[in-house]
Amino acid sequence: MQLLTNPLKIHPKFRMPINSLILITATCFLLSLIYIGSTTAYNAIVSLCSIGLHVSYLLPIAFIMLRKIHGPPVAYGPFSLGKWGVPVNMFALVYLIYVIIWMPFPTMLPVTGANMNYAGPILLAVILGGIADWFISGHKRFEFP
Repeated sequence: MQLLTNPLKIHPKFRMPINSLILITATCFLLSLIYIGSTTAYNAIVSLCSIGLHVSYLLPIAFIMLRKIHGPPVAYGPFSLGKWGVPVNMFALVYLIYVIIWMPFPTMLPVTGANMNYAGPILLAVILGGIADWFISGHKRFEFP
């Protein structure tokens, strides 16, 4: 049990957070067991995670593009795409919007309760819950960095 006492500890030999990797592996294993019980629930979880990941990429790319086009110059870190930055970001935005629109669609017709993709409605509920939390109490808790 000594291994699981500090999840952020770096293993001295492998120089990796072994405890965190064990936690992620166990979580993925437990989530994969959902597939045995219900393929619809498993597909909804996987699809929801994918949509959330794509949305989390979409927003920073969109804000950086707005700043590149309208705002003051962007302070780059050690890496820049130079003249290819705007076209690559535009392609990424178009691709992400395409994926976000089509990913929640059902995978087969006719759509029934057993083959419905519930990721879209769940994502919408999470977004609406986040907006409601912001207006109820979140704006009081948030501190600007």
